[in-house]
Amino acid sequence: MAPIQTAGKQVLLNQPTHIYYNVFNQGGHDFLLNFDVEGGQFVLLSFDKDLRQARCTLEKRGENALSSIFISKDRICSLDSNTREVSVSSFDGSNSRKWPIVKKGLNKIDNIFPAPLGKILVAASDSLFLYDLSAKRVVQELSVSDVRRVQWNP
Repeated sequence: MAPIQTAGKQVLLNQPTHIYYNVFNQGGHDFLLNFDVEGGQFVLLSFDKDLRQARCTLEKRGENALSSIFISKDRICSLDSNTREVSVSSFDGSNSRKWPIVKKGLNKIDNIFPAPLGKILVAASDSLFLYDLSAKRVVQELSVSDVRRVQWNP
C-alpha cells in the first residue's frame, strides 16, 4: 500500500477498468491504470524498486486512450479512442509514434492487451491477433468475438 500524490489534480473517482504491472522492468515498479471516462484516460505510476518507502517517482496522465499497456521496460502503447490508431511512446511522452493497424478485412479495433516484448494482442470485432509493433504486421490470429479480458501466458 502506498499513498499517491496527484500533483494537485483531483483523483479520478471511477475505478480503473484495467490495471497493468510492467513485468519488463526489473529496476522498479510501474503501474498503468486505464479508466473509462471522457473518451478514455490512463494514469502511469512509477515507484522505486525499494518499496519500504514507496516513493512515486513518475506520474503521467493520458487522454483519449481506450486502452494503454506496457510493451517494454520504458515504453507504452495506447489505443486512441477516436481514430483507433496505436500510439507508442516512452514514459515521459518523448519519441512518440502513431499509426493505424492495417489488416485485410479489419473493420474496427475494440481493445489492445499485453503480449511478449514488442508485441500486442489486438481484439477486433471477429478476431484476436498478435501484432508485431516493429514489423507492423500480424503474426498470429484467432477467430473469436466479444473479447473482454486477456491474460498472456507464453
